[in-house]
Amino acid sequence: MAGWRDPRREPTPEVGEDLRRLALRQAGYFTTRQALRLGCNAEDIDGRLAEGSWLRIERDLFRLASFPRSDLEEYAKWCAWFEGAAVVSHQSAAELHGLGHLHPSFVHLTTARSAPAPTRRLALHRRELRPEDCEQTGTFPITTPLCTALDLAAGGIAQDLFDEVVSDGVAIGRIDPEELRAECDGRPQQVAERIAHALGVCD
Repeated sequence: MAGWRDPRREPTPEVGEDLRRLALRQAGYFTTRQALRLGCNAEDIDGRLAEGSWLRIERDLFRLASFPRSDLEEYAKWCAWFEGAAVVSHQSAAELHGLGHLHPSFVHLTTARSAPAPTRRLALHRRELRPEDCEQTGTFPITTPLCTALDLAAGGIAQDLFDEVVSDGVAIGRIDPEELRAECDGRPQQVAERIAHALGVCD
């Protein structure tokens, strides 16, 4: 019969609700692997796409069609693609925190995963982050202003741009100068010198 689907192939209500809750935490996005892990199968996915309740955004990345759009969904989208293993960082984090005027051309993410970037729109930085290096903003994680400043100090942006990032962070109370100085211990001399210069501009 046309349009008939075996009810045994439908996700149980619990499975559907678990996936919906996960997607809501990720701005409506979820991956194929997440859907399968929560009890869906390939036929379920095809059915949701056909009926229009799910949208295919990228390879192995979907979005609930009913979830409202936002200006920040590009960040949430790629954090969802990494399934919680990536954090918005570096120039992108500075932009979102309102530090400096870096206007990044890419979405900068830090991840410990070795998988290649799924798109040229991403700049991936490979390292482990401490829990205290990150905070949650809406539907995706982001490095703290302190961690962002440390990353940029080691990342090679022009000194005057870095000075502005630190000055803005200090001015709005998001970067503590003493904490930033303390974080210089054990880091390369060039990083410490760049931070000292930026803090000197704030004095």
